[in-house]
Amino acid sequence: MAVSVVVPTRDRTTRLLLTLTALGHQTLDRERFEVVLVDDAPERGAVAQVLSALPGGLPIRSAATGGRGAARARNTGARLARGEVLLFLDDDTVATPGLLEAHLAAHRGADAAVVHGAVTDLSAFSLTPEPQPLRTALTGARGRTMDPGTVADLDSAVPLFGPRRSFIERTARKVTQSPEYAPLRWLTCIGTSTSVRRAVFDEVEGFDEHYGQLWGGEDLELGLRLSASGATFALLDETAYHLPTARRDTGDLLPRFWRLVADRHGDPRLADVGPFLAGRLSLDELAGRLGPADHALAPGTAVS
Repeated sequence: MAVSVVVPTRDRTTRLLLTLTALGHQTLDRERFEVVLVDDAPERGAVAQVLSALPGGLPIRSAATGGRGAARARNTGARLARGEVLLFLDDDTVATPGLLEAHLAAHRGADAAVVHGAVTDLSAFSLTPEPQPLRTALTGARGRTMDPGTVADLDSAVPLFGPRRSFIERTARKVTQSPEYAPLRWLTCIGTSTSVRRAVFDEVEGFDEHYGQLWGGEDLELGLRLSASGATFALLDETAYHLPTARRDTGDLLPRFWRLVADRHGDPRLADVGPFLAGRLSLDELAGRLGPADHALAPGTAVS
């Protein structure tokens, strides 16, 4: 087993169906990867709907964490995983056929321990609620529709779906391409289409479950600790497509989350990451406030 794709999910139906369908179209041999699907819904049922509608043949193992948050779900999936490389993929992200093969190839070299693939938002679906119960198609702005058949021919369909790079994706490119932002390369540890070698993940004890269900940066916080441990970061051009859902609470949640991170790490400077992610600070301002040292956490220290 080369790659384990860890997919945490909570109350997703059609988006999850599309995510899993795309994994069934991968060019990597199915004997070389598995999908570990972790249901974090307090009340189960949505995953069963999806699996019953999914064509057979995709190697899936399932677990449940009962509403204890994304960090717990991801860690649970990682513990169950049998692959040498862990690829974290969200339940609303549709992979192109070469994604798994590209991640695996990136880890064959000695340099990159953490690899993030390009993610493009399909903005036509940002106002589309999750269908309950499951529908086989997701319908967005101007009647644009994605279904399992569309997934099989993504390249021709994507231009109709309003593709665009999110703020954090643009940031990932900047911190990777500019030497002046090298101390901030941990900002490429984005929660979806990011892979890490199992040994590196285990060294920092995975995601920090201390924040429970609070959303706002458990992925980047992992990147912070990976950077402290000496891990290196790289980007892939291979793309996955995100089916976003608009949130109104982002501007409040992000600063709240990062104030807690700053307290937990004992580094007040980290509180500035929240306003940056909420669009209230520029990247230059964040780099200046964090200073030449990226954080105060000792290399290899785990906070889980």
